[in-house]
Amino acid sequence: MQEYNTEILSVGTELLLGETINTDAADVARVLSEYGINVFWQTVVGDNRPRLEHAVRVAKERSDIIITTGGLGPTYDDLTKNVLAEAFGRKLVFHEEEAEFLRRVYTSRGRPLTENVMQQAWLPEDCTVFHNDWGTAPGCAFEAEGKLVLMLPGPPNECVPMFREYRSEERRVGKECR
Repeated sequence: MQEYNTEILSVGTELLLGETINTDAADVARVLSEYGINVFWQTVVGDNRPRLEHAVRVAKERSDIIITTGGLGPTYDDLTKNVLAEAFGRKLVFHEEEAEFLRRVYTSRGRPLTENVMQQAWLPEDCTVFHNDWGTAPGCAFEAEGKLVLMLPGPPNECVPMFREYRSEERRVGKECR
């Protein structure tokens, strides 16, 4: 079996400040271990574009698999998709099925459908979309430059179930993003 250098990149200032305990990295590492995939690095970076760009550059240099947690949601500082797409030369494209899901959820909750909310429907081109059955921000995965990139939402009640559900080939029903 081939050995992969894997890095978990956790994104969120709340993690750095100790406001939130980073259980995502431990949970994802545990699932990877079940499959014999070693995690060699875990990096935590705040919601800061230059520092996130730097962390992604470092991860690209030393890792075959990059798994991010956090930074996919509807707030202005959710930058993960944007930074990873740019780092791998991918455009963000609008995913209508995810947009329709967001419209239904926010309308049913009586909440405003803002531009920030809709940013969750913009995903890297040619990615596999992981619909979020536990929240609103979809995850996704793509291969580029010999790397496998997986992006998962930050809330543990979304991150871990999504990772467990979409890890198996039979569940990879995500829609291609073109």
